Amino acid sequence: MSRENTSSVDMANGKKMAYFASQEKAALKSEIKRGGNEVVDQVVNARKAANLATAKAKAKKKAKMAKASRKKNKK
Repeated sequence: MSRENTSSVDMANGKKMAYFASQEKAALKSEIKRGGNEVVDQVVNARKAANLATAKAKAKKKAKMAKASRKKNKK
């Protein structure tokens, strides 16, 4: 509906409808352009934090088991 009716049928409101539709389309395009300019920094090591947390938990558990083993062997 953004183009004017060019058929042989006479439409009194064709130009008006085409104008409003093109204005609406232009508004949407400008909104998309404004929203797309935001720069999002890419996280290089995205999984590093998660892997580090699991490694720390594993090391802590291993140290606890080793301490319990040493304590058991002392008695």
